[in-house]
Amino acid sequence: MQVASVTPFLVHPGSGKNWLFVRVETDAGLVGWGECYTQSDRDESIAAHVRQLGRYLVTRDAGRIRHFVHVAYHDYAAKRGAMEFWSAVSGIEQALWDIAGKRFGAPVHALLGGACRDRLRVYANGWSGGSTTPEAYAERARSSSTRFPGPGGRTSLATRRTTRSRPSAPCARRWGRRSTC
Repeated sequence: MQVASVTPFLVHPGSGKNWLFVRVETDAGLVGWGECYTQSDRDESIAAHVRQLGRYLVTRDAGRIRHFVHVAYHDYAAKRGAMEFWSAVSGIEQALWDIAGKRFGAPVHALLGGACRDRLRVYANGWSGGSTTPEAYAERARSSSTRFPGPGGRTSLATRRTTRSRPSAPCARRWGRRSTC
């Protein structure tokens, strides 16, 4: 199964920094998605790295993920990769792992050696909308149309936790303010 195309999608969510998604398509019809870390002043250069790395990756085996990362580091970046380069590599690598999971009918964590935790504290702040208190964050999360559906259409742990959690004392001390860590 060979890579047919690599496409970056730069999305401006309306506020905050942009999001950069990567779509990798194969000749077998499988599609994988990844996300590149961005900064507001570097998102276009990261997208350019995705396009250039994609030129290398097209027609190559989508299952040779470690080989791709090795070649990108040793040949493409000449062992001097900057943040933009590694952000692009990580988004493409995520998309390749997504394809591998779909190809073998297994979640990616199973391909990488299995789950290492039963639970993980997470947060989602794409819906904060100017909230400043834990109560306001919780209300905004409950009223938001931005939900993260989990198995069976249930709201994900990320949203459920956010809507009822309060910052822990160590978290509030660490950040010097009330937060929703």
